[in-house]
Amino acid sequence: MGSYTYTDAEYTTDTTYKGNTPAQVPKHMASLWGDYTFFDGPLSGLTLGTGGRFTGSSYGDPANSFKVGSYTVVDALVRYDLARVGMAGSNVALHVNNLFDREYVASCFQTYGCFWGAERQVVATATFRF
Repeated sequence: MGSYTYTDAEYTTDTTYKGNTPAQVPKHMASLWGDYTFFDGPLSGLTLGTGGRFTGSSYGDPANSFKVGSYTVVDALVRYDLARVGMAGSNVALHVNNLFDREYVASCFQTYGCFWGAERQVVATATFRF
C-alpha cells in the first residue's frame, strides 16, 4: 500500500510574503507499506511488515530564508494471530516506528526554533475479541 502527496502552497494575499511557500509545508510526502502473513507451516499466523515514510524539504520560515532537509524513516511490524492457540480474532503485535532511530529535524518555525523528529518508538499491543 502506498500514498503520495504533492502540495503547491503559496501566500497569495500577504503583502510581505506573497508568492512564498508557507513554513513547514513540504511539497512532497510519500509512504509505502507492505506485509506478509504466513498461512501454512510452523510460522502460520505470523505477519511481518515494513514500510517507509518520506517527507520532502520545507521552508523554515515565511520569508523562505532557509530550508529544512527532507527525511525518510522506516517502520516495522511483527504480529501473531492467536487463532492457532484457540483465541480466534485475537492477536499480539509489536510495532516499531523509526526502526533505525534516525535523527532528523522534522520542522522549523524560525531560525531559532526547530523540532527534532520522533526517536524510535516501540509499541506492543494485544487485541482480544470475545
